[in-house]
Amino acid sequence: MFLLTLSIIVGVFAFELILSVLNYKHRHAPIPENVRDVYDKEAYKNWLKYNMEVTRLSILHKIADLILILLVFTLGLFPFLADVSGRMVSHNIIQTIVFLGLYSAISYVFTIGFQVYRTFSIEERYGFNTVTPRMFVIDQIKSIVLGGLIGSGILFILLSLYDKMGRASILYSWAILITFSLIFNVLYTKVFIRLFNTLTPVEDGELHDKINVLAQKTGYAVRQISIMDASKRSTKLNAFFSGFGKFKHIILYDTLIEKCSTGEILSILAHEIGHSKHKDVFKNFIVMIVQSAVFLFILSFFLSSSLFSSAFGFESVHYGFALILFNILMKPVALLLGIPMSAHSRKSEYKADAFAGISTNKEDMISALKVLARENYSNLTPHPLMVWMTYSHPPIGDRVNALSNLTDVYK
Repeated sequence: MFLLTLSIIVGVFAFELILSVLNYKHRHAPIPENVRDVYDKEAYKNWLKYNMEVTRLSILHKIADLILILLVFTLGLFPFLADVSGRMVSHNIIQTIVFLGLYSAISYVFTIGFQVYRTFSIEERYGFNTVTPRMFVIDQIKSIVLGGLIGSGILFILLSLYDKMGRASILYSWAILITFSLIFNVLYTKVFIRLFNTLTPVEDGELHDKINVLAQKTGYAVRQISIMDASKRSTKLNAFFSGFGKFKHIILYDTLIEKCSTGEILSILAHEIGHSKHKDVFKNFIVMIVQSAVFLFILSFFLSSSLFSSAFGFESVHYGFALILFNILMKPVALLLGIPMSAHSRKSEYKADAFAGISTNKEDMISALKVLARENYSNLTPHPLMVWMTYSHPPIGDRVNALSNLTDVYK
């Protein structure tokens, strides 16, 4: 089991490294004719430099992650952390949470430098970063506290159930995860986003009036469209849709409002409305429900068998280590599951693009995609294997091509 685990860790790292290198080497591939106007000559040179630095940093980050996990395994630090957590608290479940917290803290300290470097060096030099060191620290504290409280709470409930009922608790745990996911979807824009950003309604004016017209045409409530002050952290543009039912909400970045024309903004908004009309968030939620059921079933074997823990120096099953080991051994499965899920996501993006092209103007949608690509330094020539395995959105050239061939027969 020890050698199998190390083999999987190294194997996943090698595969992801090969994928990154292939994608990086593909940067000099011919740019599709329909998106050659995205970058001028100077901007394209800057994109190449940016891409080179980001890719190199990503590879170094992966190497650091690999070194950390190999050191922890080979030096027997997991049993040591279990011993430390056992001395700190006596309650079995709280011991597990402390154990995972200690490992997470080590991992965070070991790798936070990469995030700092990217934010305050790479993103800064290419004109994307607007976050201050103070805000960065506050964001980190908020994220750690919020993630720790929510994660610890869910983990305590699920492990307590398992401790009392064993594998018979799977159905109850599944129901609890579904409930928490529903609550998270409902509270995402109402609570969690507002802990970091301010959401405001669209101001009165030409854009507001045209959004009202679009909303009436598509049957979407204007009150569920907000502008987020993303510019206080980055100059990059984006928009997204979350929630379902009466809790659905569309968020537009203020940077997008600033850098796009009214027609382009309406097209992007129509794209997000398309996701709502096609119930994409709900469909993804259903996939998550099925996936979590399968993963919980597999996880129960890790939590019940001492074979996994004893191979790494534990005298009996250790819930915290079982969770870490499960996460490691499931990575190849997650990579494989990501292929059809990414394909489904790309299909959803094509459909949302088509909805926007019909609801507004396909030329505006094409123009908007090019603005997004240029302002965010998007890769115009990703490697086909990278796209097939990991891209949730189609390459911009493919999206522009699909929109160019769009007819009004789309439903």
